Amino acid sequence: MRPGIFLGSVLLLIGMFSSVAGAFVGINIGTDVSSLPPASEVVSILKANEITHVRLFDADTHMLNALSNTGIEVTVSVTNEEVLGIGQSPSAAASWVNKNVVAYLPSANITAIAVGSEVLTSIPHVAPILVPAMNYLHKALVAANLNYQVKVSTPQSMDIVSRPFPPSTASFNSTWNSTIFQLLQFLRNTNSYYMLNAYPYYGYINSGGIFPIDYALFQPLSAVKQIVDPNTLFHYNSMFDAMVDATYNSISAYNFPGFQLS
Repeated sequence: MRPGIFLGSVLLLIGMFSSVAGAFVGINIGTDVSSLPPASEVVSILKANEITHVRLFDADTHMLNALSNTGIEVTVSVTNEEVLGIGQSPSAAASWVNKNVVAYLPSANITAIAVGSEVLTSIPHVAPILVPAMNYLHKALVAANLNYQVKVSTPQSMDIVSRPFPPSTASFNSTWNSTIFQLLQFLRNTNSYYMLNAYPYYGYINSGGIFPIDYALFQPLSAVKQIVDPNTLFHYNSMFDAMVDATYNSISAYNFPGFQLS
């Protein structure tokens, strides 16, 4: 999958080995909300607006059926409530893949499984189970001969980057060293990508007024408001770009042999 942005919550996909063939704008869809239009109507809206990528916050049957035969690339999600059980049982992982992926292929263009959402910061007691869950799901995909079509990753919060600015010296919180090392190793070994939930809004709120509001809203900055990394002298026009670079640099600090970003 190419690097891209999913609107709603913002999910950046950082490719590990695949070449970048262009970017995309996608949509996050959660079915656990009130007043959501019928799935068929949601898909009609996506098609009318030429949306080519969707991330479902679960593996909703109605949405997957409606997305079938549209060509829209779909990321299905293991909910946080499901991660623990899957991480403890290869059979549970196989059952999940069969029920939520295999059953909809090839009609639904499922290309990725997102395992939980911000697991390290939202349900930290499950952290030791996260990568095992991903491994079990990947092995289930291998058994179904789908591992080249469907990648496995897990969206992470910017909160695990303890010092996001300046980006050149950013690093992951050492609390998660073991889990992050295992995660990056898994992504490298399976030719998958790092999923990042990047929210400039929260970055701005948590900055305590250090950064101007325009920086978080993708608005032009005046000369006196320029944001510069003092180590690289790189000028950042948006907080989102700085978050992405901070994540790249945090990943690079682990220095895997042959580990590449694209």
